[in-house]
Amino acid sequence: MKVRVQRVNSALTKSLFRGLICAGFVLVSGPKAFSQTFYGSVVGTVTDSTGAVVPGTVITLINLGTTDKRVTTTDEAGLYRFVNLVPGRYREEAEKPGFKRFVREPVVVEVESAVRIDVGLEVGEASQTVEVTAQTPLLQSESSSLGQVVE
Repeated sequence: MKVRVQRVNSALTKSLFRGLICAGFVLVSGPKAFSQTFYGSVVGTVTDSTGAVVPGTVITLINLGTTDKRVTTTDEAGLYRFVNLVPGRYREEAEKPGFKRFVREPVVVEVESAVRIDVGLEVGEASQTVEVTAQTPLLQSESSSLGQVVE
């Protein structure tokens, strides 16, 4: 009987040990697994032709695929930020009385990317528009993380 009890205890010990190791892996990898996100962001600074920041500028970001519209206003440092954006193509518009309207399209937002779009407003009437049709830069200076888009 003693031999049989020792075998049961040995099997039970191995199962318990394996369970503890698995639980340890879950606890260690848990925060990393939950920190991954599907969203991207767009950030930037609004300046005038002299390089001075322009606070109070209304920035509109429109998703070209879903027509979802988000609006924000630059702070006293001329900074703006759109977070938790679904990956896709966007149009960015900036408006401030006394300046020409700024439009940039397409702004491509990818998974876990922070796209920086610095807006340079030109003095003029609001009825005038400055359209920028250049591609979004590949360099993501807002984050050191690596990501990949899978289609």
